[in-house]
Amino acid sequence: MMRVLTCSATFAASVLVVLTGCGGGGPSGKTETPTTVAAAPAPTTAPAAPAAPSPTTAGQAPEDEDAPLLAWAEGEPEDGKAPLTVEFKADIEGGKAPLKYTWKFGDGTPDSNDKDPKHEYKKAGKYRADLSVSDASGDSDSDYVEITVND
Repeated sequence: MMRVLTCSATFAASVLVVLTGCGGGGPSGKTETPTTVAAAPAPTTAPAAPAAPSPTTAGQAPEDEDAPLLAWAEGEPEDGKAPLTVEFKADIEGGKAPLKYTWKFGDGTPDSNDKDPKHEYKKAGKYRADLSVSDASGDSDSDYVEITVND
């Protein structure tokens, strides 16, 4: 509200200066007394209610504004003694359902198509578990997590 008053007062003062300077006929011989114009208070209205959100699929953007697919791979625990059972998690944002998941565990065992699989590493070593995710529109993303298995 202060900005409106300040702006209105500044605008009014500018107009007054311009109008007093353009008399059109030169000096008239009489001295004018300057006048001050006060800014009118801004009208008070209740703030507009926010627009109702458009219908969307749970957790997704409207169809014409599909967010790009982003994937993050997580594994818990990331290290430990053999045999080590790791719970993997695919953290996903955006994309267009249905999503397809592929986990490669890096130890020669078959891949998993589960979103959040469990996997047991039987031998000591460093492994890289790769996650690939693709969506219905052909978009894809990938990430990996490193797992260290000790003796």
